[in-house]
Amino acid sequence: MQAFDAVAFGAFRAAGVADAAHYLAPGADAEVPCTVMLDEAVEQFTADDVAPIATSIDRITLQLAEVAPRTGGVVRIDGTGRRLKLVQKIRADESTAVWEVASA
Repeated sequence: MQAFDAVAFGAFRAAGVADAAHYLAPGADAEVPCTVMLDEAVEQFTADDVAPIATSIDRITLQLAEVAPRTGGVVRIDGTGRRLKLVQKIRADESTAVWEVASA
């Protein structure tokens, strides 16, 4: 699965859907290069709400073959210099992890 995702992320990056970035783990001194997909202003609903009200978040997808993301880690998007702090893991599988992010 990781090999497939690496090829897919490469194709997404070539198409402008994914970004080259660097990840800095909490307490680390050096950034690690990675490829990420950033989704901005994603509407979130909770299934428990009687009258659901959407809130929006930014989220980022990382490849686990490239990095081991942890709460408080920071992703720097190479093209823009934007820095995003990992706030909460939304979901993950053996190949990718999706995190809620906030400006760092």
